[in-house]
Amino acid sequence: MQGRPGQGGEPWGKPLDRRGPSLNGTGKSRAIPQRPPGMNRVERPPVTPRIERPPISTRVARPQRPQASPERYRRRVLIFGCVVLAFALVAAFGGYIAYNLLKGAAASAGAATTAQAFLNDLSNQNYTGAYRDLGPTITLQVSPEQFAQQAQTDDRCYGPIKNYSEVPNSATIQNNSQSYTYAIVRSKSTRSYQLRLTLQQDPEAGNAWKIIDYGGDLGPGGSAPACK
Repeated sequence: MQGRPGQGGEPWGKPLDRRGPSLNGTGKSRAIPQRPPGMNRVERPPVTPRIERPPISTRVARPQRPQASPERYRRRVLIFGCVVLAFALVAAFGGYIAYNLLKGAAASAGAATTAQAFLNDLSNQNYTGAYRDLGPTITLQVSPEQFAQQAQTDDRCYGPIKNYSEVPNSATIQNNSQSYTYAIVRSKSTRSYQLRLTLQQDPEAGNAWKIIDYGGDLGPGGSAPACK
């Protein structure tokens, strides 16, 4: 059965002319490359080895510190103990010295305070107050009236005490007593004289410092025009 003609006068039922070489424009089929002799035929491509990578979350372990041996540990403890003991000895020695210094300073301050109070009462002609600063070595031999009479005689002959001051570097400590030398100036004389006071703590008075010696005379000694 003949079909109807199509474009170009060819019937619709005629099979198309499938000519492959016309596609490259040369009219010839492209040659297939030949496998070199001695080469095996590869059915499948070679398998590429897969490189395993560590996961991103993998952490690197920290290096461990070397553990100290028991001998080194004992040596460190021994050194530390020696250092602490040395500091303790230094602190104890320093505390002992500081305690003695403070104790000596307090004792000196107490004795000097009593001596100045005694001279202050004499300058104010407060003979009763001055007598309270005397120790038992004097008060057992001299009554308050006798002491007041002696002080009044010195005030009448030489004048009351106008000024007094401690002589520099005159303080001495001997056994349990302390001594001070004072330069005394009286109102009827322009020249000063020295009065040596020796003090000692009295247990019966609460270890208060008391005067145990003032030389037997509160004045400069000798004769004065007012006493002739």
